[in-house]
Amino acid sequence: MPNDSTRGVGRNILTLVSGSVIAQLATLAAMPILSRLYRPQDFGEYSLFLSITLLIAVVATLRYELAIVLPRSLREAAALKRLTTRLLVVSSAAVTLVCVVVVLWPSDLSASWRGLIILMGPEVLLLGGLSLFTYWYTRTHEFGILSRNRVLLAGTVAVAQVLMSFSGLSGGLALASGLALGQLVAVVVLVFADASGRRAAQGADRQRRWSYLFRKYWRMPALTTPQTLVDSIRLNGINFIIGNHSLDALGQYSQAWRLVNVPAALIGSAISQVYFPQLASTPRQDLPRVVRSSVGKSLVFGFVPFALIFLFSPVLVPWALGAEWGDAGLYAQALTPWLYLNLAASPISTLFVVLGKQHIGLPFAVVYAAAPLAVLFMLSGQIYLAIVVMSIVQTVLLIVNLALAGWIARAAASGQGQQRSLG
Repeated sequence: MPNDSTRGVGRNILTLVSGSVIAQLATLAAMPILSRLYRPQDFGEYSLFLSITLLIAVVATLRYELAIVLPRSLREAAALKRLTTRLLVVSSAAVTLVCVVVVLWPSDLSASWRGLIILMGPEVLLLGGLSLFTYWYTRTHEFGILSRNRVLLAGTVAVAQVLMSFSGLSGGLALASGLALGQLVAVVVLVFADASGRRAAQGADRQRRWSYLFRKYWRMPALTTPQTLVDSIRLNGINFIIGNHSLDALGQYSQAWRLVNVPAALIGSAISQVYFPQLASTPRQDLPRVVRSSVGKSLVFGFVPFALIFLFSPVLVPWALGAEWGDAGLYAQALTPWLYLNLAASPISTLFVVLGKQHIGLPFAVVYAAAPLAVLFMLSGQIYLAIVVMSIVQTVLLIVNLALAGWIARAAASGQGQQRSLG
């Protein structure tokens, strides 16, 4: 019979998946509408805006929000939350100041890009706020709040982007503005729902000064931030290379990525958020079992949706989004093997943080980032072929990553066993 811990994990995954299902259904329902209100070039411009903003956002908090899940003390977690909030506010203010200078500087920037640049500072704040509260509510095991907020975020972003198409703004700026409005609503709701945070703040450990937190969790800025930045360079560098070739091709690719990423968002993020605190608290000798469980659940839950995408996306995507989106269907089919394996690898990627093995994860992240960028650079004139080759290469590398995670989990378990025998 399953023990209470197993039932608890399953219940938490179900809670998050149920919210994710509704959220992704809202996103899918909006895609055929948005694809007819905006052109592929508009989505390409929007994707470039997001790529630049995400590159900035990953270093805005020095990744201290990841550490919120780690301490046993809720007071110390609350102190980390306050520290991360202050870092985020300072970083977004600095970005906003720089962006204002760029916009006011005499140049040939279009009105659309001037608006997008001004929006980057607030977008960094919103992205960081969503990430911060995701880890905080994961720490407090309030998965119901996260589940409901996902539905709210997806729904408000979809409605806002549809409405913004009638605002008179350029396509890319309208999409970005709709995103920011939806995120603002979601962040405000998360702030007001934070009863645990208010209780922790009332009894917060004032001795946990910033210098103490910086020293104790130094691996976050020193090791985790570079790895996250490398991952962001990979994701957004792909967009930069494709967008440099053609904004239309980037728009097609971004829609394909969104489509294939639906099951990953449905399943992978839910499993990740549930297993991250479990990895942090699980006895070392049990880590191999937890890793196998996470990978197994991901592959089983993801098999049917990814198989359907692989088989039918070349036909269904242009039918659903419109005839001009035919390339997106082919790109989605090509991306499927890569993102299916990524679904299995994502939940256990936090194992490197939990075990303090970022120095092992970072070299792999560099190779994993360099490979697709090299493929796209060499085949930049043949986008479809480049995406096919890139997907194959990344799939192979993710198999290596799964083996690496299994190895460090077994090594940690073995080390714990040796300590027990010596004791």
